[in-house]
Amino acid sequence: MSSAHTKPVVLAAAAAATVGATALTSAFVAAPSSAADGERQLRGATGAASAASSQSAMPSPVYGLIVAGGFAMGAASMRRADRRRGIVARKQAAQAVATPVKEREDTGSNMPDCPKTLWNGDGIDIDNLPEVQETCPLIIDALEIKAALEGRDEAEYFAAERLKIMAQLQKHGAILFRNFETMKDSAGFRTFFEQLELNPCLDPIHTSGLRAFEEKKDAVYEAVNKPALAGHVVGLHNESTTVKTAVYGAFACFKPATEGGGEFMLADGAKIIADMDKDVLKRIYEKKVRISVSNLDLNFLGALPGGMRESAMDGLKDMILQAVEPKFQMDLEMVYNADRSNPYRLSAVEKEEWPINRHPVTGQPVWFCNLHNHSRYLRDRRPCTVPEVGMTDVFYGDLSRIPPADVRHINEVCERNIVDIMMKPGDVILIDNYRCLHGRRTFKGERKHVVTWFESCGKENKQKVEGGKPDDFMNELINKTLVDTADFK
Repeated sequence: MSSAHTKPVVLAAAAAATVGATALTSAFVAAPSSAADGERQLRGATGAASAASSQSAMPSPVYGLIVAGGFAMGAASMRRADRRRGIVARKQAAQAVATPVKEREDTGSNMPDCPKTLWNGDGIDIDNLPEVQETCPLIIDALEIKAALEGRDEAEYFAAERLKIMAQLQKHGAILFRNFETMKDSAGFRTFFEQLELNPCLDPIHTSGLRAFEEKKDAVYEAVNKPALAGHVVGLHNESTTVKTAVYGAFACFKPATEGGGEFMLADGAKIIADMDKDVLKRIYEKKVRISVSNLDLNFLGALPGGMRESAMDGLKDMILQAVEPKFQMDLEMVYNADRSNPYRLSAVEKEEWPINRHPVTGQPVWFCNLHNHSRYLRDRRPCTVPEVGMTDVFYGDLSRIPPADVRHINEVCERNIVDIMMKPGDVILIDNYRCLHGRRTFKGERKHVVTWFESCGKENKQKVEGGKPDDFMNELINKTLVDTADFK
């Protein structure tokens, strides 16, 4: 094959590399009040001892204030000492759990592929959506459950409370675990999800190369920490393609961004559709959606004579599809001029899908659409460092344009429902990936967050690893040659 023919193939490989990357990158802006409210929930009430002691009868108001202040300071000091003793004890227990007697199994090399997406979006009554009883996140703070942790380490707590925790996850959609000591490294994070009997699987877009393994033997991927994507807003999305969807996901913070930002953002898909204008919701539901995940501008085709041009366009489209689809397994179609901007722009487009889906267990209708993440209209109006080859877009099912007014409304509703969470080392957010969407703000400096995806819960439900699952070759190649070295600024 001559170099004249290999150039488009190389470009196609680069486009393919960004198919998965763009499924995880785009925008969302959280309501500041959500973050403030969330932080207020995490802080316990203090000063009770001070209030009680200040009521004692004293010969002098000034003396009374001094004594009351002394009691309050003493009580606060005792509480701090008690908290420190509790943290030290749990840290020692966590370290003991994180240092197993025998070498752990290499889980990452034996993970099954991500399971198929469970679609059930037909016949949803938009005018009579069920009321949302509970929403995300439920917060489980180690400092507030001392009685439950008394006499046992954190791993024992997770194992003993497994069924309760998973029931709470189904009810709320996401759980924030805060102030635990176990989950501060990959081994401890693995202890956490193994005690809950969560069964790891490959990322839905494992071969995209956006996520490298942080610790492969523990089935732990790095989150979107790449310096090239630090200035890029990752929009609300389910970790899903038309073909594959993880059932659960767990995100852990090992190190927050050293220079600020990088907040984890969370939204309840059931709340989003409950808050959306019925007319807008009906239009997009009835017309369905298609998502474009990559663009290749093959402008050199315009210089070819007419008959030769058409033949070359068809040949390149087929060749690129055959090279990309077996590796990415996203059921893609290659379409010229999908966005009506360039007749020689070849876009990789997913098949038609519902923007609303029923939860596979509860039957609750949820917003199950990555429009907030992938819309070109929104990406062009917020921090976005992805090059054109990695640009995404969302169309109606017939590839017609979604009206900008509808996109703006969907964006506003999504942002109203965002909970903005600044994670600390050891914090974990466990999500029901069919119920909740997630994303990430821009950040500066170094950041170390990780994620593991799960195909099921319960040892009895664990999939057997079969042949035909995606290998690591493309993941490692793309990470080393494209993503790590890219400068998208």
